Amino acid sequence: MDRMIIEPITVLYAEQELSIAEVGAYGEKYGVEIMEEVEKYGLRVVGPWIYISYNLPKNGKDRYKVEFCLPIANGEAYAEGKFAIKTLNRFPCAFVEYKGKLRHLFTKGYQPLVREIVAMNLAFTGESREVYHAWTGPNTLDNRIEIQFGIV
Repeated sequence: MDRMIIEPITVLYAEQELSIAEVGAYGEKYGVEIMEEVEKYGLRVVGPWIYISYNLPKNGKDRYKVEFCLPIANGEAYAEGKFAIKTLNRFPCAFVEYKGKLRHLFTKGYQPLVREIVAMNLAFTGESREVYHAWTGPNTLDNRIEIQFGIV
């Protein structure tokens, strides 16, 4: 586990109340739709996809708020589109990079990071992020996902 502070960044995003099991399908759906808006409005992408969770549940059934965010540089070019633009707040976090299949993300990525945060007596903010540095599909070993938990 490492710690860092993520500086504010402007994103084009979609928001949805979901269960953990639904995130993948909605990520694909919104990914396509947001990229269509990027093309339509001539937006400039300046970073990898970020999935933000608020009060991530401890089980796969409870619903929680998820935002599917794509960092952009020229948000002023976006008007009356299907989605919204906002600037993410400064984000102090503990993080780890997970490499591998999506089905092991929680057991080999999230759980060890949460254990370390708890062991260090750090307080969670309730916001967590997944930053998709490399994505080649749910069943490949080439995925690189940075898991970030907001800490006080």
